Amino acid sequence: MKNRYLEQIEQKIADALSNAHLPPVLGIPIAYALQSGGKRLRPLITMLAADACGSTEDATPAAAAIEILHNFTLVHDDIMDRSPLRRGKPTVFTQWAEATAILAGDTLMRIAYAMLSSYYSPPICQRLVAAFSTAFVEICIGQAEDLAFRSTPTVSMDDYLGMISRKTARLFATAAVAGGIVAMADQATQQALDTIGTAIGIAFQVQDDMLDLFGTPEFGKQRGQDLREGKKTYPILCAVASTRDNDDRVVLERYLAGTGINSDEDIEHIAAICRRAGVLQQAQATINHYIEQAQAILTAALPPTPARAELIAIADTTRTRQL
Repeated sequence: MKNRYLEQIEQKIADALSNAHLPPVLGIPIAYALQSGGKRLRPLITMLAADACGSTEDATPAAAAIEILHNFTLVHDDIMDRSPLRRGKPTVFTQWAEATAILAGDTLMRIAYAMLSSYYSPPICQRLVAAFSTAFVEICIGQAEDLAFRSTPTVSMDDYLGMISRKTARLFATAAVAGGIVAMADQATQQALDTIGTAIGIAFQVQDDMLDLFGTPEFGKQRGQDLREGKKTYPILCAVASTRDNDDRVVLERYLAGTGINSDEDIEHIAAICRRAGVLQQAQATINHYIEQAQAILTAALPPTPARAELIAIADTTRTRQL
């Protein structure tokens, strides 16, 4: 089921690019962004949610639109974060001009919306567009908060969780809800899908933050990139709240105050402090909490089907991505 859905999603993305009739100056960087890897988790969630809700409508266009919208956010995020790599490859703005990357991202968003209006009846399209638009605003708010936190020395764990619920988890939630909309699921089921997607997205981002500090080079970006950018991530905030060592606290507070971290030695020092503070164990407990919440709601809200089982398995992969 999963492999079949992935093939359908890839074909629909290719069709969308072909139908956009873009000149090479935009078409090439957009194709590069969309073909730079990724597990396609969000569109898979859309497909499986629609299937689990008993959809007779084709969810592939909505799923492909979710993935295209996701890549729009990545292209723009990389510019703001000055990230040199994405999934182990040069980012669009480093491969081309920054202005080209901005235009490519804008065009990706337009392609995503065009897919919805091209494939769905007005009632379904209207609901999907509303969900996508809400997600777009929430993602922008989350990104603005993430940027603002870099110059804010006092960021709480609640602040962080609110930020990632908007910046990262909102698109997971929209992916799940889109499947419900296509299936014409009732409001209670759509709300359950929203909660499920949010929980999976929060767990995903916490694990992503942990992979940045503790992951291997194969993860696809420079180790400690988030710290080099001055981000307030889960391991840092967790360590600040947990450490009992005064020297370690001084180092962490210096980082929170905006002192730059550039060298590999700095990164390893922060990682060692986080290990001593029990961050690895606390992160796993946090991830488990959100994944188990998502799986419990999945079991309660949706009938037992192969699609529901696949959704439960996808949720589980979030906590098994290797550090």
